[in-house]
Amino acid sequence: MGVPFNITPVKSPHPKLLLLLLMLGLALNLQAQNRQRPSTPEERTANWLRTMDKDGDKKISSKEATALMKKNFSRIDSNNDGFLVETELSQLANRLSRIRQRPQNQRGNSRRAMSTEQLLKTAPKDVVIEPDIAYRKGKSEAWKLDLVMPKSKSKKARAAIIFVHGGGWRSGDKRSGYFLRGAIEYAQKGYVCITVNYRLIGEAPLPACIEDVKCAVRWLRANAKKYNVNPKRIGAYGNSAGAHLVCMLGLVKPSARMEGDGPYQDQSSMVQAVCASATPTSFVLDKDRIKRRGLPGAMLAGPAETLVARATATSPATYVSSDVPPILLVHGAADTTVNVKHGDTFHAALKKVGAKHLEYIRVDGAGHGVFHQASKRTFPAMEAFFKKHLLEAEK
Repeated sequence: MGVPFNITPVKSPHPKLLLLLLMLGLALNLQAQNRQRPSTPEERTANWLRTMDKDGDKKISSKEATALMKKNFSRIDSNNDGFLVETELSQLANRLSRIRQRPQNQRGNSRRAMSTEQLLKTAPKDVVIEPDIAYRKGKSEAWKLDLVMPKSKSKKARAAIIFVHGGGWRSGDKRSGYFLRGAIEYAQKGYVCITVNYRLIGEAPLPACIEDVKCAVRWLRANAKKYNVNPKRIGAYGNSAGAHLVCMLGLVKPSARMEGDGPYQDQSSMVQAVCASATPTSFVLDKDRIKRRGLPGAMLAGPAETLVARATATSPATYVSSDVPPILLVHGAADTTVNVKHGDTFHAALKKVGAKHLEYIRVDGAGHGVFHQASKRTFPAMEAFFKKHLLEAEK
């Protein structure tokens, strides 16, 4: 026979108490959801740092980044230093907020511009900046550049450098990261510099961006006397998508019909020296990606039957020849965004045809941000490169 036991009945909570407990549970649940889904840019930035900054140094390394932050790390890291600091995270949070607030049919172009007021306020005293110059007339807001030049006068016409931002052809801005900072630094070294915006692929697919940067070069030559520029001594620097574009400036002649319908067609759009880092050199090299690039809204959107022809026509590797200008290439061997085979095959092709002034810095272990990751090597190399081929070439 079993051991007898007693069951003490438990009284049900009062209905008001049940309602109170239910409301408290809902409040805590909503609070948890709010913590998981920050609603303001400030909250998003703080949340990213709280969840990913494991060592508490108030910045997120590529190893600490997770999910989409890790996947898009190189694009968010505007100065390519291998870390996402609060400023870069704040820019991302603001951009996401703006995109979400826009109607769906207006999404696609993503710029993160410093205001003109901020630009002029923070400009060093030894340079002069002329912001938002329209290099051609028309409806596109992208057709603008910032010009930075030394404040000191020079009787001799100065060499010039064009800085072209990256961002996968779909984002970025002429005032982001090193593209503005580099223009200022080289203006302090005696160059006249421009940093350029161009149509992103949300506005128009390739070759629109190529046509735009070529128009900007022609604008600079047409205004050479006004800004005391030597039109025979113009160089260009770009990273990633910007590297692709500056290579097109160095290699593509008017016969390729990439000049577009912009003005100053009597001027050359080619540059005399190119420094390019993490460069996509051939759109037919990655055959698995060609079809995706031809879809609506993609970089090579258009008819499927001419996709390979368009990909070939917009690739720097197509225009390799012995008379290319001096080129300095930089690529990270561990780049997962633009595989190092782009740099390797491009360098080999240029070398094979007898390019006369070719330098290749291939950095083991470096990723897509190679230019800043290996800055102790790349920064002096670029300065020496432009000095040799733009300044000393004048003598």
